[in-house]
Amino acid sequence: MAEFRLVESFRITRARPIPGLGTGRYSDPLDVTVTNGTITAIEPTRGSGDGDFDADGANLMPGLWDNHTHFSLAALISQCTRFSHKAAKSEILAAVEDHLLHRPTRLVGYGFRSATWPTPPSAADLDAITGIPVALMSRDLHSLWCNTPALEQAGAAGHPTGFLVEEEAFAGIRRIMSRYLDLVEHAVQAAELEAASRGLVGIVDFSSGWAVEAWQRRAASRSIGLRVEAATYPERLDDLIAMGAGTGDELAENLRVGPLKIIADGSMGSRTAHCIAPYPNPLPGYPNGKPNHTRSELLALLGRAREARLQAAVHAIGDAACHDVLDAFEISGTRGSVEHAQCVAPADLPRFARLKLVASIQPAHQLEDIGVVERVWPGAKDRTYPMLDLLRAGARLAFGSDAPVASLDPWKAIEAACHRPYRADQALTPLAALRASTRTTLGVGQPADLVLTAGPGKVLLTMLGGRITFSR
Repeated sequence: MAEFRLVESFRITRARPIPGLGTGRYSDPLDVTVTNGTITAIEPTRGSGDGDFDADGANLMPGLWDNHTHFSLAALISQCTRFSHKAAKSEILAAVEDHLLHRPTRLVGYGFRSATWPTPPSAADLDAITGIPVALMSRDLHSLWCNTPALEQAGAAGHPTGFLVEEEAFAGIRRIMSRYLDLVEHAVQAAELEAASRGLVGIVDFSSGWAVEAWQRRAASRSIGLRVEAATYPERLDDLIAMGAGTGDELAENLRVGPLKIIADGSMGSRTAHCIAPYPNPLPGYPNGKPNHTRSELLALLGRAREARLQAAVHAIGDAACHDVLDAFEISGTRGSVEHAQCVAPADLPRFARLKLVASIQPAHQLEDIGVVERVWPGAKDRTYPMLDLLRAGARLAFGSDAPVASLDPWKAIEAACHRPYRADQALTPLAALRASTRTTLGVGQPADLVLTAGPGKVLLTMLGGRITFSR
């Protein structure tokens, strides 16, 4: 991993700012001076581009953020066998059999989606193919499909079906990841460089285990190539409280304490999102999906977060879960975000602004959910992905990828939000999408977290606090 060197002074010339993302009314080409990691001068271009980097008219904008990633898992999955989320169960089984025919070793796979299958996956399906351990993670990471040998390695020996959902799946995935620590760390460094090449300067990392501990270990041995806000799950909340650190506190260069992550319900793809209306073809025992906490449990967790100076990031995909989460935020007085906000009842839309909560949305999910929502949530299609409705109701939007569920690519999220929304009436303007993907502005005194592009996704230069993390 490169050691990104802070340059005392750096000058970008002939850069064209994107209107609406700066503190001044910039439109003509500019020369921007960076000193010790901060923007110290912005002036109209007068010369011929004799600075340290000649933009030659390229667009200049603040660096991009991915506000919802599972960074370590995304890095690991980049090394896994991929399966199509559109494949039927029989097609997945055939692909597993073909893979093992050519590489008869243990198989860790990713990508299937079982929400539209007539019957759930089972260990018996995979046992009929092989006795080699096979563990398959679903596209949304809320379910894990194992054969009998893999169940033992996932810490779920004797599981009645071999299809783990929610907490069982999360625990199983953590166990699998723990077997590949060297591979994970190598992949994480590569993923940081890849992120910089896409204009990313920061992430909120919701990795399982304890992201705080993992990033502290990395920061002790090398330069981190992104600004990282590392989240904590309830099972490690006591450890974070013992540190005396609250959300936003700096732990190392480019590393800060993130929010307390709470998972209030499941996902649409696994039919576990908690919904007001029942599913047409529900999982056995979960007609309306699966709430992971009672209302009193949610309230207690949010109360502890507030006492510990922590914001909360609460996963709520179904409309029933979203309503309960908003109630808990309102009663507890805790600040933070609703993660996903994928299905929201109309009456709950204005509550985001009133409670000063961020709607943290992953627009690229819409690209894969077309044709699935109507089958899984037929009665709720008019309240799904309410991006523009939330914005009009005064909510602050923050975009992310949910990597590895979608690729760690902010431009894909922006494109989906503006040009390929699930509901055409929810399309955002490019400026609104960029504002949901940035945290700073182009102004004197701002951190030098900057991106130069030759068009959407065509990144020429990424600068993180005065360090060049990518240059084409």
